[in-house]
Amino acid sequence: MPESPDPIPVEERRGRRALVVDRDAAWRSRVLEALAEEPVEIEEVENATEAFERAKADPPDLVLSELDLPDVTGPGMIRMLREEPLLATTPIIVITHFEREVDRIVAFEMGVVDYVIKPFFARELAGRVRAVLRRTGRSEPLGAESRVRRLGGLELDPESRTVSVDDRPVSLTPREFDLLAVLMGDVGRVLSRDRLVEAVWGSDDGTQRRSVDTHVKTIRRKLGRKRSFIETVRGVGYRFSDR
Repeated sequence: MPESPDPIPVEERRGRRALVVDRDAAWRSRVLEALAEEPVEIEEVENATEAFERAKADPPDLVLSELDLPDVTGPGMIRMLREEPLLATTPIIVITHFEREVDRIVAFEMGVVDYVIKPFFARELAGRVRAVLRRTGRSEPLGAESRVRRLGGLELDPESRTVSVDDRPVSLTPREFDLLAVLMGDVGRVLSRDRLVEAVWGSDDGTQRRSVDTHVKTIRRKLGRKRSFIETVRGVGYRFSDR
């Protein structure tokens, strides 16, 4: 079998674990089959309660979850994970039969890193998982230098992946952090939505460009008085201003 493109570097393969959450054993099996060639250890559960307990006891590198769960709604489980300090930054990929745009928007606003509609192509899912693990396996956000950035009371630390405003911690999801890091990495430069998708998502199935706007809106809300640092350039994208 030919080698998969852009494989995860050997040093990033050790100890990579994913938790698959789906009430349907057949769909869990399809996910496992799709990831059979990936250097990831898979654990599977059928409900949110068990997923939360397993993840809290031994935090995985990635969670792949259906939104339609037997005990707790998908958004409810995402909230459970995000409110647990040990799991607050764990990447979550939704794999679901829910196709409505509102479901996607809610999921992204809650901090999922990708959204896959069933039925999915095995190679596509493997590629998305590979991209997420490659990004989160780095010690710093995409393309960012390993140094603290401070601008007008806003501070971003790539090493600890923390953000603060006037020394007050700001809680960002992994995707929000990477997006803010990319914007702060090119102060004063206009970055198109396509450029931001490429830097933060790695690929685009037609929905990521729209989710850029949703993520920027959420980041602005969380930054409070510093929201004006992120400027909208109509018809193009966004710019992080140092003014």
